[in-house]
Amino acid sequence: MRIKRVEIENYRCINHCLIEVEDTTTFIGPNGVGKSSVLRALDWFFNGDKGKPLTEKDLYSGAAERKITVKVEFEGISTKEREILGEKYAPANVNTFTAWKIWDNGSEKITGKALAFLPFEHVRAGVSAAEQKARLEEVTAQHPDLGLPRWTSAPATLAAFDEWERQNPESLESAQVSDTNFFGFAGQGKLSGLFDFALVSADMRASEEGADNRTSIIGRILEKAIDRSLANEQIAQLGVQLVQQQLAINAEHIDPQLVALSEAMSAEVAAFAVGRTVSVKAEVQEFKAQTLKFQVSILDHLAETMIDRQGHGFQRTLLIAALKLLARPQPNNEDDAVLCLAIEEPELFQHPTQCRAFAKVLRTLAEDPTSGIQVAYATHSPYFIEPKYFDQIRRMSRNQVADQHATVSVSHATLGSVCARLIGCVDTDAVARQLDNACIGELGEAVFAQAAVLVEGTADAGILEGAAARQSPLSVSGIAVATCGKTNIPLNHAILAELNIPTYVIFDGDSGCAVRMTTAGKAPPVVTNAETANKQLNRKLLRYLGRPEVDWPNIGPDATLMIFDDTLETFLETDWIEWGVARDALIAASTGYEGKNAGTYLLAALQATVDPPNKLTQALQHIRTLATG
Repeated sequence: MRIKRVEIENYRCINHCLIEVEDTTTFIGPNGVGKSSVLRALDWFFNGDKGKPLTEKDLYSGAAERKITVKVEFEGISTKEREILGEKYAPANVNTFTAWKIWDNGSEKITGKALAFLPFEHVRAGVSAAEQKARLEEVTAQHPDLGLPRWTSAPATLAAFDEWERQNPESLESAQVSDTNFFGFAGQGKLSGLFDFALVSADMRASEEGADNRTSIIGRILEKAIDRSLANEQIAQLGVQLVQQQLAINAEHIDPQLVALSEAMSAEVAAFAVGRTVSVKAEVQEFKAQTLKFQVSILDHLAETMIDRQGHGFQRTLLIAALKLLARPQPNNEDDAVLCLAIEEPELFQHPTQCRAFAKVLRTLAEDPTSGIQVAYATHSPYFIEPKYFDQIRRMSRNQVADQHATVSVSHATLGSVCARLIGCVDTDAVARQLDNACIGELGEAVFAQAAVLVEGTADAGILEGAAARQSPLSVSGIAVATCGKTNIPLNHAILAELNIPTYVIFDGDSGCAVRMTTAGKAPPVVTNAETANKQLNRKLLRYLGRPEVDWPNIGPDATLMIFDDTLETFLETDWIEWGVARDALIAASTGYEGKNAGTYLLAALQATVDPPNKLTQALQHIRTLATG
């Protein structure tokens, strides 16, 4: 059984959000938009309040009622899970199961979606036996021919309801069942047996999670992997033996002395009180046998240290490794629950190489059908984004309107929605094939941006960022420049658009391609084919962008698009001559390189003695406007 969908209402900064959950689900977005709140809401749903009950401080500021709701829908119910849930909650023809956890003005309850006779639910919802009895009388009057149970007492009548529902399945409908016995106390027991949720929070301490107790990660691993029952039984027997040995020692060494002392004290007491004696006996000490405990330490070459003496990076790595081990199925154990491993900022304390390795391990775990693991993490790092898996990204954003409480929204790009944007420009069958090649650029960074700019190559990015940095770097405004090649602009743009990221597009019209190729000595058929291909590509891009189709466009800059008539370089040669002078000076000083070099282009744009031409300056103004909304 795996999580399919999560719905959260009125929890912290989240007014309402509905999230589709994948094997790997990646939450991104600026600080304060609710990424961690999603993970912590799920932690509350599965693991309870952990000694810190929810309060009004956890309630969304603009909530219309004092109620927090977390709804989780599961799919892929196994035979064993169906037996545990029972026919009421998992009918044979249904492959999903839904449960709610509700905080209602200080009280908590768990309910589930089940088949029920809806009028009985009206009775069950009564807050007292008297109210339930009155409601049953109303229901019986409305349905006189159904042979409904009569009121005796609350427990007996509610049990009769259950039996009547079993005997009359044709009268049942799907409902959110208000069952006080749903899965036992608070619903937590069987639910945790079916599905485990482990949150590695940004402030989780390895020293606490490395302790041997029932709530820690290491403790759960030890409980699952090590059978202490026989050892604990024998340790308990040692306690009994110690008591017996103590009695024998007392009998040999202490009791004779105590008898003499008792007789002497009795004789003294007899002088003052007749008929009473004194008895002094050894108090038998109870030896309470301690259960077997384990200690985890780290061996580092010749040194052995406790976990909290290790660096933060290693401590976090240890926790993740421990959770991975916890999720591993145990031999001959049919009770292993699926584990959702949720991580706040997995990049925390990890260097780039370790981040890449970590991200790969997490994805491999989630994709392994035998691992029993789903992975969800909230990250700010492109190392944990693989653009070809764009459909697993959930981008959260905060919407603020004057005089209203801020709301949270979740954007999600699916393969279907992206293909719909590309109809008429990219064949649906070709989209999946292009993903690996189309998304190898810098889209991983662009999905974190307030606004993105799509350009053909790194040289274009160098010019743009250098020109912008003369005033202020684009990154300061939360703008990312992504290189994706001219052909792949539609696919990358469609992904960003579905994630609700404002995007600016810049590319070359290549109107002078035939002249350049002829000058370079290319054969006429080759030149003609290249010219035709450029015309077709220009038209396809304009069609996708909703612009009039022409062979050789020269647009903008306008609010979202700039197209150079030929190439960026030919534009610079005529409109920003000082840039070329600065570039040549860098090359002459051996601090720049010949050809299309992004670093050289950027430095030349910074060092040019004259500001960029209006076309570039206006484009940058439009780009900054996109980022500010």
